[in-house]
Amino acid sequence: MRIQLFQPQAIYEMGGRTNQEDCIYPQKGKATDENRVFVVCDGMGGMDKGEVASAAVCGALSKVCENLYKDDRPFTDDMFRQAVQQAYDALDAADEKHEGSMGTTMTFICFHAGGCLVAHIGDSRIYHLRPSMGYPEGVRFRSRDHSLVQQLYDLGELSYYGMATSPRKNIILKAMQPHQDQRTKPTFAHITDVKPGDYFYLCTDGMLEQMDDDELLSIVGNADKTDEEKVAQLIELTKNNADNHSAYLLKVKDVELDPVADNSLLSDENELRAKNKALNDTRKGEAWSEETAQPEAPVQKDSVAASQPAPQRLSAPESRKKNLLPYGIMAALAVMMFLVGTALGVWLFFFKGKAQPEVTDSTLQDTVKTVPAVAVSTDTVSTDSIPRDTLNRVKETEAADTVNRIKGAETKDTPGQQEVPTETIKPGDL
Repeated sequence: MRIQLFQPQAIYEMGGRTNQEDCIYPQKGKATDENRVFVVCDGMGGMDKGEVASAAVCGALSKVCENLYKDDRPFTDDMFRQAVQQAYDALDAADEKHEGSMGTTMTFICFHAGGCLVAHIGDSRIYHLRPSMGYPEGVRFRSRDHSLVQQLYDLGELSYYGMATSPRKNIILKAMQPHQDQRTKPTFAHITDVKPGDYFYLCTDGMLEQMDDDELLSIVGNADKTDEEKVAQLIELTKNNADNHSAYLLKVKDVELDPVADNSLLSDENELRAKNKALNDTRKGEAWSEETAQPEAPVQKDSVAASQPAPQRLSAPESRKKNLLPYGIMAALAVMMFLVGTALGVWLFFFKGKAQPEVTDSTLQDTVKTVPAVAVSTDTVSTDSIPRDTLNRVKETEAADTVNRIKGAETKDTPGQQEVPTETIKPGDL
């Protein structure tokens, strides 16, 4: 793949500041259609020597990349990482007092045989625009800012439009600073779906104070204006911005494809676009998250008044309580069953036991008179003459105790034989 460019267009404005802390490569007025490496840096506002930091990084990064670049081979991630490390070394050297208070953002693009390699740190931004597709599809790629408002927006705590007016919009989460124990790493993207007429736009956050993506796409896609006129319009629209604002507008002239080699090129633009919330947000005027973005559940007319708010999702603690409900019911049933079983056992023990006839000495005497004597052996009791149901009743009572008591009380004339009394038996039972 070989990408040819029209004449690059640079913007390098002071804005409302008294010093210029931005730095761009190539310098304004020095770029040609042969350039393949472009860098835009924004010295951190409010930091000491922001212009020193941006110049050190921009100069070292562009120099190393130009030396590593070869027209006939891809420019790899490892090559760029090597350039970033040397840019950090230059930044460390520029901080002569080792104060570590200065810093800069960084955006980078390289057009090479493998497509486009783009990278950034901080809130300076990179766009890939295809005006022929219109908005929003025409914003093919947009880097995700390393800023506090971007993080709050992604979390659903801030609306898309709220990012531009938030008092915390100048707070960034990543930057290139000197003497870092862990040097901040850039975020990469690889773009191979490039067509003639596409634009790439590298800019500092100052360019976007009063401009949104749809307006930007409309300006660069105006077929009635030249690229120089488009840049003049961008400068006019941002002249009252408080911050420095710098940019490079790069238009693709032609793309020569290699049907064989291009099939193996790395491209993650579509994946990154799908994950970029800002490019898929249909509710930009309000803060929203994944939960609130879901369609509301239908409400039945006879159950919930129309004026009542939609049911809210349970929080994590409430959900856990709800999940424990079946276990509570099971425990309560187990306790109830235990109490019922205990009560039944008590009733059987006290009341059922009292219902049984009490065996006394007088009862034994009556039993002896009622039941004919049965000859028994001291070793074996003959049960031939005892009805089976009578014998069962004897077994069900404490027969053994009764027999023992009779043995000591009465003895028949026949040696070794004695009468065996049983519990009182009604005549009808025999």
